[in-house]
Amino acid sequence: MNEAVWAALQQGVAELMSRFETEPSHVLHVRNLAVTLFDDLSAEPGLTSEDRAILDVASCLHDIGWAVTQPDGRSHHKESARLIREHTWTGVSRSVVEGVALVARYHRKAIPSEVDHEDFVRQALDDRRRIRWLAGLLRVADGLDRRHIQAVQTVQAVRLGKALRIGLTGVDGMEAEILGARKKADLLEEISGCEVVIGAGV
Repeated sequence: MNEAVWAALQQGVAELMSRFETEPSHVLHVRNLAVTLFDDLSAEPGLTSEDRAILDVASCLHDIGWAVTQPDGRSHHKESARLIREHTWTGVSRSVVEGVALVARYHRKAIPSEVDHEDFVRQALDDRRRIRWLAGLLRVADGLDRRHIQAVQTVQAVRLGKALRIGLTGVDGMEAEILGARKKADLLEEISGCEVVIGAGV
């Protein structure tokens, strides 16, 4: 991804976060975790620098839908996608915007469906694969900050045979984050074909 597009994406992120994000410490931490997982694993599925940028931006924006779904946040993942699509992006292609929206949309609840999700089905087959990978990484990263207290400080991922092992460091009491990430590892397991094993120092 060239510098002009990256700068335009960052401008859009800043605008959307300033309007809608009330807990930047959480989403920025999730972004750091997600991008680290991407860097550790990107050689496996052949992801690109554009994919990394899409994951970065989607991670920053995945919770903006909370601002319009208070007080319970129900369907905030879908509202995040809507707000991303409706934003006036300058210098960013619609395909990149759609990628960001879909990755943010799938950070929780249902995983992408070839039957029920029209916005997903409209994507080319290779783009669907990339969205699955990126959303799978975001789901796990979001689970790793389940309590929004940044208990998990670092992650390291490696593929060993049919296992994808994610090791963590952090403060005592990461059990809730480990459980949260394990529950949200479904999509990453599906797209990678690996069992995802998550734990302290795994």
